[in-house]
Amino acid sequence: MNIEIYKENTLCIVRPTGRIDLVTLEDFEATLLDLMETSSTSLLIDMGRVTFLAGAGLGVLLAIAMRLRRQAGQLGVFGLSGRVQEVFELSGFVSVLDIHPDEVSARGEVR
Repeated sequence: MNIEIYKENTLCIVRPTGRIDLVTLEDFEATLLDLMETSSTSLLIDMGRVTFLAGAGLGVLLAIAMRLRRQAGQLGVFGLSGRVQEVFELSGFVSVLDIHPDEVSARGEVR
């Protein structure tokens, strides 16, 4: 998995590519935690290039979202498609996390 990061003031856009599974999960989580602790109060996660998302990846996203909320920040997710979107829908996470169809919509809601 590769992760691209774009910082804009207190907003950070995270673009993982590849699989978020038990092998890559620790790096994914560490990256998000580091961004939260160093500069960003809000994160947007672009899932458009993620080819697989393990259930544990959903747990990481939920934990990060809850932590950001406690710090008056936000987590937004966009770009869901294929199997990744299916994982979000089957798990019910579409109603738990702030899901957006695209980056423009996500930027409008998450600041």
